[in-house]
Amino acid sequence: MLKSIWFMEGLSSQRDIVLAVTDMREKLGHAFKVIASHRGNRPEITSVADVSLTEPKQDSERLEFIKNVVAKFNVAAIHTGRNCHWFEERRQEIESLGVSLTTGSMDLDMISLADDKVRYAHFMEQYKLPVVPSVQINDVSELESQISSKLVEGELSCIKPVVGIYGIGFWILDPSVGPMAAFSNPDNRRVHPHTYVSAMRSETPNKLPESMVMMPYLVGPERSVDMLVEQGKVIAAVSRRKEGPLQYIEQSGEAFELAKACAELMRADGLVNVQTRNNSEGKPLLLEINMRPSGGICYSRSCGINLPGIFALRKLGLIDQETAIAMGKDGFTPTVVRSVSSV
Repeated sequence: MLKSIWFMEGLSSQRDIVLAVTDMREKLGHAFKVIASHRGNRPEITSVADVSLTEPKQDSERLEFIKNVVAKFNVAAIHTGRNCHWFEERRQEIESLGVSLTTGSMDLDMISLADDKVRYAHFMEQYKLPVVPSVQINDVSELESQISSKLVEGELSCIKPVVGIYGIGFWILDPSVGPMAAFSNPDNRRVHPHTYVSAMRSETPNKLPESMVMMPYLVGPERSVDMLVEQGKVIAAVSRRKEGPLQYIEQSGEAFELAKACAELMRADGLVNVQTRNNSEGKPLLLEINMRPSGGICYSRSCGINLPGIFALRKLGLIDQETAIAMGKDGFTPTVVRSVSSV
């Protein structure tokens, strides 16, 4: 029976990853199956795989489901983008089935650290990696005090939840915009500090609904570095410099090396992403690490580097590490891509 690699429920790039892996398989003439599964009704994801499955809704049913699928389809590797804590806590039991498990890290504390933007920033500072200064805000009084201090210093700040994805809850606290700015142009993500504080005051007398992190707003540009990492060793990496609707695909530079150092320090494992942004002096600072593939990981294919494809070949034992490293460099061509959406 052919071996299978199984991509379980992920975030925004699950479909693109499956397509990248099947493309690599066809290009090199390998024989293996690609399985895609999701808890929701997501045919746009599952339809592009060789085998499509619906995952159980309840966590309590997941392990038995995994056992049955592994046995039925000769699964050699499982990749997950969601529920990483659950999977990592059960790594030994899952791998006893004869499969390789990828969750983003083999260290639960590192997964938790990546999810907490303030702890992450302090950890990077501890190891002397340049990171954006971050202050945790737990109540409205702290929020008002920090905003007043930053306004006096003339520093433009931004705020977002300590734990969160997709940039949900991110706002630039800009005293130059009017009180209606957040409503008339929400995509600009700018809100007057007094408007923000007033909204928080109306939500709660003091303690915030969730902890927030305040940091200086950096001028940019922002870079998103997608990587294939094996137990802290970067195998392949591609950087995307974001400027408006365009993304410039690179494979060198100070931000690129900084992101790789971050992934190594965090002992990442699998397809992960590190984001940086330049300060006013043009120096890149770390923003965050995502122990999962980014939404734009497959833009790297435009430059000749298929990160998900290399990942799959490694997990299925079809190439050694040295070959994977070469595949992550050979044929690279700097390119410019435009973000688009399709239906």
